[in-house]
Amino acid sequence: MTRSTTITINGSSTPIADDQIFLATRDQVPDKIQTYAVLVNDRLWPPIQLITLATGIPGTSGSVNNYNSHTALKALDELGFDTLERVEYNILGRVDVRESRKRA
Repeated sequence: MTRSTTITINGSSTPIADDQIFLATRDQVPDKIQTYAVLVNDRLWPPIQLITLATGIPGTSGSVNNYNSHTALKALDELGFDTLERVEYNILGRVDVRESRKRA
């Protein structure tokens, strides 16, 4: 069953569905995780990259602030994706996900 929500972009509510996220990530490679991550199809993605791929609208970039990581995380969490805060890297350079960092 498809889940949907809205995300505020440029002051307007933009509908988004989990199917859009799944389709948008097809044949794509996740960017490097900085601070926040979202688990989609067993891969960790930056939240802004996911919303950008799904909507075609870039997030925070230079002087443009269409939406930020927190806005993207909230929408993705509402869509049922596992969202992670403050990810860390282990000695091998891989993202180390601790259960305590999962958003409730």
